[in-house]
Amino acid sequence: AATLQGDRDKDSLMPALDSVVARASGQPQNIKSIFVSVGPGGFTGLRVSIATAKMISFVTQATIVPVETSLGVVCADQESVSTSLVISAIKKETCWLSVVKKEPHWCCSGQLIEVSSLSEFIESGCVLYGDSFLPEQITNICHTNGVEVRHTKSTAASILKVGLVYLSLNKTVDPENLLPLYPREPEAVRMWKEHH
Repeated sequence: AATLQGDRDKDSLMPALDSVVARASGQPQNIKSIFVSVGPGGFTGLRVSIATAKMISFVTQATIVPVETSLGVVCADQESVSTSLVISAIKKETCWLSVVKKEPHWCCSGQLIEVSSLSEFIESGCVLYGDSFLPEQITNICHTNGVEVRHTKSTAASILKVGLVYLSLNKTVDPENLLPLYPREPEAVRMWKEHH
């Protein structure tokens, strides 16, 4: 279901969820699993998605399956390779680097790195994913190391595909323990600490 974006005066999320459940001829209590992209991503979007997943789980007792957004990015590419690098949360000279491996099942390890150290993580045959704002420095490192750069985005379908694998492996989390993946301390928290 599509939700309206940019209209802070209207709650379009819950009516959209209600519409999806109704179209599936279901009831809210029939929701058994919630697949949620946990980041990295935009601060506000992550807070909303995490809070929504928790609320639905508390009400319906549905299982929560957290999926790192980088897994959804790679899974959305039908031509993805066995090992991929996903760059996100670029700020100044640092970025969040996720190393995604498809086998034996989807797995992801991420860390905040200096952009200049990217070549240390490059493996033979890997592909790097980034958005259209990928800095020239990263593109140049990839070109120098013979790494193809692709631009894809995570989708609901790709999060679901990885999530179903995780559900089968019982990689679930209690709602109380569901947290977003923030690559850095939120800017508001950083500024608060600077002033106090």
